[in-house]
Amino acid sequence: MSLPLYSHGAFGYFFGLLAGTLVGMAFGFVLERAGFGRARNLAAQFYLTDTRVLKVMFSAIVTALAGMALLSGVGILDLSLITVPETFLWPQLVGGLLLGVGFIVSGYCPGTGVVAIASGNLDGIAAIGGVMLGSLAFGFGYGPLEGFYKSGAMGVVRIQDLLGVPIAVVAAGVIAMAIGAFALGEKLERIFTKRAGEKAPDSPRMIKLRVFGGFVAAGALAIAALALPVRAKGETGRTASSMSASALARQLVTSPQGIWLLDVRPAGVPARDRIPGALTLPEGDVKADLAAGLSPTRPLVVYARRDLAVLPEGVQRFAGEVRVLAGGFDAWQAAILTPPVPPENPTPLLIAEFRLTTALHAHFTGAAATEAPKVELKPAAVAASGPRKGGGC
Repeated sequence: MSLPLYSHGAFGYFFGLLAGTLVGMAFGFVLERAGFGRARNLAAQFYLTDTRVLKVMFSAIVTALAGMALLSGVGILDLSLITVPETFLWPQLVGGLLLGVGFIVSGYCPGTGVVAIASGNLDGIAAIGGVMLGSLAFGFGYGPLEGFYKSGAMGVVRIQDLLGVPIAVVAAGVIAMAIGAFALGEKLERIFTKRAGEKAPDSPRMIKLRVFGGFVAAGALAIAALALPVRAKGETGRTASSMSASALARQLVTSPQGIWLLDVRPAGVPARDRIPGALTLPEGDVKADLAAGLSPTRPLVVYARRDLAVLPEGVQRFAGEVRVLAGGFDAWQAAILTPPVPPENPTPLLIAEFRLTTALHAHFTGAAATEAPKVELKPAAVAASGPRKGGGC
């Protein structure tokens, strides 16, 4: 049984909730032991007198990334089943800035605020109360902000896809970055604690060497896993089934993680001319080799501007099921992005189809749903079967 266990059906929903709760409690315990339940320790990060936030969180990121790269390289972890949120560039940049301002003002982020409450610190209650009020205010003000909230859509973006390198190479780069950041952070601690007349935090040499050694070993093993033999991919010259724009839209609404969606056009296509959630080819990937490296655990749906006459070589080597969007992006634009027109002669079936189309249009464009025309249903007249005969009971 490979990872992630829940997505592969190793256990049910209840045990999944229990496991998540236990992992969350363990994570909170680690944060509390690291001193993240006290605002003074967290605020010291911004004064550069105590960089424990950088060290702890970067260590967690590096451990997770290196472990994922290693497990994926040896075939234990299926990265395709790990949910990656879509990127909306501008609202996420602004949201990150606002989160940073709130962190500085309150001394807590949402996670550490909960840890502070569990530790019995009243300022944690104030911080989380502010988060809840801010969320409530955003909900009331969502209407005017909706356009900006959905701006800068880039779909699902992964660093390794942007750079066109394996995840193990990304993990090795992040490990090197972390080691450099730790060394720089400790240097800054010594400088700024001296200016403040305080003592720099302890940093035992042996512990650092063990941590850095573990990082380097995990990264090296992940890189080494790239040399393992690759399982045979699909045969060339294959055929693919067709998928309509409406069916793709319903799939993206109900279960976006159930398929791979790949735009096989060359890099540089504007975001407004791509389908939300679609992967894009890295610069120079003319054969769509990105598709060949995707996990076959879900179907691959590919599209271009119009119908694809021939599947790219990388798509032909994909080991799983391949589908092609009929009509390409032009069909998507006509069926989903163009405002639907109410039927001239409405029937219950046509109205149901119109309501579905207008709901999909509203979902992917943010436009208000068009009201379906009303139909007055009349009982069908029953033809007389012949002259009525008298007599009988």
